[in-house]
Amino acid sequence: MGTYGFLRFAIPFFPAEAFAPLTSAVVVALAVIGIVYGALVALVQPDVKKLVAYSSVSHMGFAMLGIWAMTVQGCRAPSS
Repeated sequence: MGTYGFLRFAIPFFPAEAFAPLTSAVVVALAVIGIVYGALVALVQPDVKKLVAYSSVSHMGFAMLGIWAMTVQGCRAPSS
């Protein structure tokens, strides 16, 4: 849902602010932190439900990193 929210609402409503250099740096840094933190915490979980939850946090970081990679493969503009 978070990725859909960014792609559907945040980026189209505020395209200049979404890809400003400072905003991009902050989002990329938070995405990398989320990837590493989610993976490390998922490694030590004895409960399967918590493991799935933390691995989902890590995968959300990969999705955000792909969007803010600013390439055609990362985020394709919706066709109208």
